[in-house]
Amino acid sequence: MGNFLVIGGSGVMGQAAIKAVRKKFGNNSNIIANWYGKVDTNISIEGATKTIFGDISDPNCVNQILAENQDPFDYMFYATALGEVGVPISQAHKESIDQSNRLSFDPILMLEETLNIKIIVTYSTFYVIRHQLATYGAMGFSKEAIEKWTLEPGKSHHTCIRAGLFESQSSRGIKLLLRKSAKNPDKIKDPLLKSYFLGKSSKEGIKEFEEGIFAEEKEAYGDCRTNSEDLYQSHLTLFETKNPLFVNVCGKRIWLSKEPQLLKDYF
Repeated sequence: MGNFLVIGGSGVMGQAAIKAVRKKFGNNSNIIANWYGKVDTNISIEGATKTIFGDISDPNCVNQILAENQDPFDYMFYATALGEVGVPISQAHKESIDQSNRLSFDPILMLEETLNIKIIVTYSTFYVIRHQLATYGAMGFSKEAIEKWTLEPGKSHHTCIRAGLFESQSSRGIKLLLRKSAKNPDKIKDPLLKSYFLGKSSKEGIKEFEEGIFAEEKEAYGDCRTNSEDLYQSHLTLFETKNPLFVNVCGKRIWLSKEPQLLKDYF
């Protein structure tokens, strides 16, 4: 039993959260899930008790949540993000960072203040490895904001799941932008990124770049190739841990940590 809110419930991470809630707390749990999109009464988020459509930064969307549940939420899972990717994090401009934060970070603060939530779960990635520094753009700053916020006191307990590369809207967006950049590899400023596309087709370069991420993750963290089952298991670990800060998952390896990844340490 219990009340749960999943922002971004249709994505890979949101679905992992819903599946884990059903496993840990039972099928009678009340799960309200948000879908960032237009209303479609013929569609609902799998595993959710109620699907609410719309931009979570819109007060009307929040009012719909309040209308559905006035009781405290045991957990909120904030699994939505939208921002510039495909360029080096160090080259992200303030305007693109602010735009990324509009959905990727700012609503978390608003929801904590507006709703009664016991535990807020956010999501990050290993954006400080060399391959991600080269491509994660403004989203890198949004993830850093989330990690810094995880350590701050608030109305709710803050915790963050930090995951290795998995197939998602963000990773597909990066590959799409890299495909465009690959048409003119001489214009790519980052030397590591450029090395993957000189004298190669965009398909070959993107494949080798992705393999480079996996190799770097395995060297740094002990495993790689994270999938939906690994994300699901990381949520179960979170539920079984008292007041966790960061739950890390990279492939089959899951471990706890307490320190944020700070971009100032890398450029």
